Amino acid sequence: MKPTSSFFGLSALGLGMVLGYGTAKLFRPVAVPEIVETNEIARWDTSDSHPTSDSPTDSGGETRETQPTPKEFKKLTLDQIKAKLDTLHGAPVTPESDRMEQRLVERWAELDPLSAATYAAQAVDAGAPDKLLQAVMAIWAKSDPVAASAWAVSLSSPDLREKAVRQIYRTWSATDPGSAATSLSRLPKGSSQTIAAEAIGENYAQTNLTQALEWTKTLTGAVRNSALRAVLGKWTQTDPQGAAKWIVQQGYEIQWSAVQRLASDWVRKDPSTALAYGTSLAGSSLGSKLGLGPIQRRFMESALNTLISSDPRGAATWLATPSGSTYFNDAAPSVAGRWASFSPPEALAWTMQIQDAKTRNSAIASLASSWTRNDPTGAARWIQTLGNGAARDNALSSYARTLSSYDPLPAAQSASSITDPKIRDNAMQIVMKNWRRYDPVGAANFTRNYLP
Repeated sequence: MKPTSSFFGLSALGLGMVLGYGTAKLFRPVAVPEIVETNEIARWDTSDSHPTSDSPTDSGGETRETQPTPKEFKKLTLDQIKAKLDTLHGAPVTPESDRMEQRLVERWAELDPLSAATYAAQAVDAGAPDKLLQAVMAIWAKSDPVAASAWAVSLSSPDLREKAVRQIYRTWSATDPGSAATSLSRLPKGSSQTIAAEAIGENYAQTNLTQALEWTKTLTGAVRNSALRAVLGKWTQTDPQGAAKWIVQQGYEIQWSAVQRLASDWVRKDPSTALAYGTSLAGSSLGSKLGLGPIQRRFMESALNTLISSDPRGAATWLATPSGSTYFNDAAPSVAGRWASFSPPEALAWTMQIQDAKTRNSAIASLASSWTRNDPTGAARWIQTLGNGAARDNALSSYARTLSSYDPLPAAQSASSITDPKIRDNAMQIVMKNWRRYDPVGAANFTRNYLP
């Protein structure tokens, strides 16, 4: 059905976007178009999706209309759907009203998916749960995925467009990944293609891994990377060694795209084996070989970054081994910073034991930045305990630069107390740049009175 002009132009819609889910907690008065009956009804069973309540009252004891049963929802006409949606407008937004709206719109999507989708997009934009649009897209994708995807990519809101495209291609590729993959080229280049490729890849890999892998080779750029990460996702989580064997047999471009996903998933599953694969060039024990060079370095970068993010203590332990010592100086600052976000005292104790002065000072700076983001007062107290020297100057520099985005005056005062002229000048430049961005008068006043 073609939406009427009143669907987009009613002032009630604009008011609904302000009031719905806002302070007033009123139901979103999204305009419902005049709708005409149609016999084009897609078969979709909701009996398992929407349990009904046996109670005729809400939690506050107020009487409410008894909700139709699943069978009764299946019998609703478009006029009845419109009438029931109209009764929700102006009522308080509750979980019960959200459920009622979703069930009505799902039935609507069976009868007229285009106008139901437009309503759902407006409702989500006004504050309704994302699942309202997702449900409509799933229903439409089952009956006419080509029309659904054409509508989705025409949405002006990037957020709504991405949500709609993702759900359409998840639904479509679950039953026919080959057709969904073929349609990818018809989408506009950009995020719609990459999102669709990811959704297709996840289902394609479960249906036919060999075909899915061959399909990824036909793609290029970001779309290929997105599809390849999705296809490899389940494989690398369950059989990283098998995935590694396949990757090393591919050309350079495929290896470059795939090796990061392999490394990050493998190190989460089995850190010691994953890191051994990257550092010892695999060898016969793992059945495949990752040679020295850019691919191997990309693998190790991804593996270490993932390990540091998920387990900085474990990363610190591995870096202290003979295999990890090669990477220690480069990785230590990241370990200190990440560890400090969990436990500053533990991170500090580990950092201060670093033997190399340059690496230790870099780790101190990273620790100070992380600590400042999470607890600026605690970070300031710790810095005051440091004696004069490079460690204190680096910590003050990181503290000041990090704090300047939120509280520039103490940041500038801290930076001005740095003893090393070069470190102090660099820190002051960053602090004053941030300060001038949102308070040029205050920054100018400080500059006039500042004496290095």
